[in-house]
Amino acid sequence: MVVPAEIPADLEAFRSQQRRWARGSIQTARKILPRLLRARLPLAVKIEAVVHLTANGACAPMVALALLMVPAMAIRRGAGPVVLLLVDLPLFFLSTLSVAAFYLSSQRAVGRNRSSTLPLLPLLMALGIGLSANNARAVLGAILGRESAFVRTPKHHLLGTRGDWRGKRYRGPSAGGWTAIEILFAVYFAAASVVAVQQAQYASLPFLLLFLGGFLTASLLSLARILPGSGPSTRSAPARLEETA
Repeated sequence: MVVPAEIPADLEAFRSQQRRWARGSIQTARKILPRLLRARLPLAVKIEAVVHLTANGACAPMVALALLMVPAMAIRRGAGPVVLLLVDLPLFFLSTLSVAAFYLSSQRAVGRNRSSTLPLLPLLMALGIGLSANNARAVLGAILGRESAFVRTPKHHLLGTRGDWRGKRYRGPSAGGWTAIEILFAVYFAAASVVAVQQAQYASLPFLLLFLGGFLTASLLSLARILPGSGPSTRSAPARLEETA
């Protein structure tokens, strides 16, 4: 099987691709992990397989964390510097350093230096947060064994910076409902950030702004696709194929 390496041209194509991969990884985990864990294999191999196949399972807790962050901020109002030092800072660094280490290691493996990739790390984390609701839906569907349509990622034969996808007839599906959810999340965290500043809860701001940036980026990129002047959105017939897995 040949796996296409072309990067999706717009966020909706990237969203559908990530949703398909998230669902596929959980489906694969359900299918092979029980047999793999019983197999006579080294423990390191089993651990790597579990981590690799279940990584997308973090998407649903990410959405839950987003919803609970503001209530937690209200409950912990007035917490002193000891709580900040012993709870907030360790949680923030533990939740970000693992992602940073993974990303930097992957970029080093393909020959990119740290100075050029490190500034992109906040954008990468924000994009992951912005797509968490989209991917959580796919993960929950796979866990429940629900079948869904296979949405093919549009390919436009873009070579580097050459070519333009906006005038192409096949643009892939639209996710207006999920864009609305992402906008609501962005408004939610924007309001929470304002309240945090007003109440001098500055320890919560790094978390709030990271989630705000993620959902705001995802929603704005989705809106840019459907606004006038972004090109036609007509899809060709082969855009959806029934998935039998």
